Amino acid sequence: MPDGIIAHRTSVRTKGGLVASGLALGMALVGLVLVGLPGSLFGAIGFLIIVVALPTLPMFGVPAVSGTTVYLLATTTSIGLWFALGHVSAVRATRRAVSGWREWRREFRPLAIGVWLGAVIALAVAALILGAL
Repeated sequence: MPDGIIAHRTSVRTKGGLVASGLALGMALVGLVLVGLPGSLFGAIGFLIIVVALPTLPMFGVPAVSGTTVYLLATTTSIGLWFALGHVSAVRATRRAVSGWREWRREFRPLAIGVWLGAVIALAVAALILGAL
């Protein structure tokens, strides 16, 4: 049955990582648009959204180091991280007999919040070390 319980479970299990990666890429694009707008407030908010969407940026030293290679590596590793978290959330959500995207969100949300907090804290530590705060 195309809209049955098994179809929903299969959809969540096969697409969970892709959905998480797509959400991260969408957030990164919104951040890039905000960075491109005039004004320092838009730039700061945009950069914060980019760091939340690509949480491995601080690991590559992005506030102090910039370059195409660094951004490419950080983007690749971040998308891989989001894919893994989305897939793990999908596996955990589909353990139950009846599961769907609501259960996936319930499993994904705490993992995403943890990653977001880690990225923001890393950015704040980098700003303190560099003397920006």
